[in-house]
Amino acid sequence: MNKFIGHIDTLLNYDQDKSYDFFTNNDNFHVDLVKMKKAGIKLAVFAVYVESKYKPFWALERTLELIDRFHNLIESSQELQLIKDLEDIESLLENDKIGALLAIEGGEGIFSESALRILYRLDVRMIALTWNQRNQLADGIGELETNGGLTTLGKKILSAMEELGIILDVSHLAPAGFWDIVKIAKKPFLASHSNVLNVCNNKRNLDDEQLKAIAENKGLIGLNFAPAFLVKDKKADISDVIRHIDYIRDLVGIENIVLGTDYDGIDNTPKGLEDLGKLDNLKEELLRRNYSLQEIEQIFILNWLNFFRRIWG
Repeated sequence: MNKFIGHIDTLLNYDQDKSYDFFTNNDNFHVDLVKMKKAGIKLAVFAVYVESKYKPFWALERTLELIDRFHNLIESSQELQLIKDLEDIESLLENDKIGALLAIEGGEGIFSESALRILYRLDVRMIALTWNQRNQLADGIGELETNGGLTTLGKKILSAMEELGIILDVSHLAPAGFWDIVKIAKKPFLASHSNVLNVCNNKRNLDDEQLKAIAENKGLIGLNFAPAFLVKDKKADISDVIRHIDYIRDLVGIENIVLGTDYDGIDNTPKGLEDLGKLDNLKEELLRRNYSLQEIEQIFILNWLNFFRRIWG
């Protein structure tokens, strides 16, 4: 069964280990091309995450460095296909390639609408306005004491993103910014790697009203595999992932659930999902718990396809 995943931090692996090679099996990392093939990955969203040491003054420089790294990967392999629009998505379904969509996690380098347009021309197609900190666009979830919403620039950037067809990711936003988006967004948006607050009380997770708002907007909620976001004691297994799936399904329906994973951006993983190559273990456990193949296919790929068609159709 083909699968889409909505958030991996694999571009940073080269900085952690100079010997990392995306095209061969790497035991010390969650993602590589070998694991993608094993898991049946059909599309992955590659995140450009700018580490705190680069913020704010070298954020744009680091953003461009990681975008260059992404394009170098694409150009180095005939097995990868750059995804920029719905035509690319539809063609991907007809070939044997793995799609790669470029995202930015934290908009510190987006200081103007012209900067946004340049990033679009560099094939960025998804943006989370913040990471955990505050920037010139909004407050991140780490700023709960102030809980600021979108800035004037942030609102302009959101509008420009929608005009360009750049997907909005609300993961990491402070609640005030989330609700600003609910009020002003004209297109569906997603939380690419966020879980359920009522299942695991972590500030990065979403409360029931946020989950409902995403569903009402015809958006997506992408499950994060970080144990700290799955279970209180931070020792998670596949059943803990499914607890979050169960909750979202019962609250808003199966059609809003997808996989984010956050592989290569998390230190620990649930037992049974130690790396991307183990992803079929989740399918088998869902089947054992009486999820139908149709429901599993919705979570793995169909909900993504419907979302892309709503955004880009």
